[in-house]
Amino acid sequence: MKKTFELGTGIFGSGLPKICVPIVAADQEEIWRMAEKIAELPVDLAEWRADFYRDIFIKERMLETLEGLKRRLEKKALLFTFRTKGEGGELPVEEEVYYELNRMAAASGHTDLVDVEVFLAEERTAEEIQKIQETGCHVIASNHDFQKTPPVEELVRRLRRMEVLGADVAKLAVMPQDRQDVLDLLQASLTADEELKIPVVTISMGSLGAVSRITGKLTGSAMTFASVGESSAPGQIPVSGMTELLEII
Repeated sequence: MKKTFELGTGIFGSGLPKICVPIVAADQEEIWRMAEKIAELPVDLAEWRADFYRDIFIKERMLETLEGLKRRLEKKALLFTFRTKGEGGELPVEEEVYYELNRMAAASGHTDLVDVEVFLAEERTAEEIQKIQETGCHVIASNHDFQKTPPVEELVRRLRRMEVLGADVAKLAVMPQDRQDVLDLLQASLTADEELKIPVVTISMGSLGAVSRITGKLTGSAMTFASVGESSAPGQIPVSGMTELLEII
């Protein structure tokens, strides 16, 4: 039986894929404006891409921005993500600072989910996941490959590893080079969804892989990302069309 959990006003891992809108901005006021806009949209949660925020390494400013962001989202859930440069992020960050930011966000009480890059320092991933979960936050373990799509067996292996390390959700995003790569990602998603007890989130990036963002009901991917303004990854579909597409397919 799938380990679902309450998130915002819904259940993560049950029903239609949840729609997440990234907040990508360098300025506090712009971050807050985007949160106010997202609060009015038919989506489930927002992802704060904290690696785009210019004051992210100033603790007081980071916490102030996070608190204001969560308040402005009203009933929408919030995912805190600092994406490292190695997996497509905006700012360089030392390993210890990365983990400290994740722990600070979780301990603040102003976020519902924290993204943890599972292979950044795999030997400490399980411990870091546990520390975040002890605050009451759920953890999305993630891995991103902007160069290629590994074979199906490797994709499934990575998702399995995320579950073994204690994550609440396993997320994998890869870049296709041809149509077969997209089909491989969809197959890996279906296989992992049938095998794992935790929800999975899978993405084939770019315009070639856009179909993966709307087929979660078929392949078992529990969340999809849609854009309002600037997107955080190639191939994101605008919110305006995402809700209708998910209901049709």
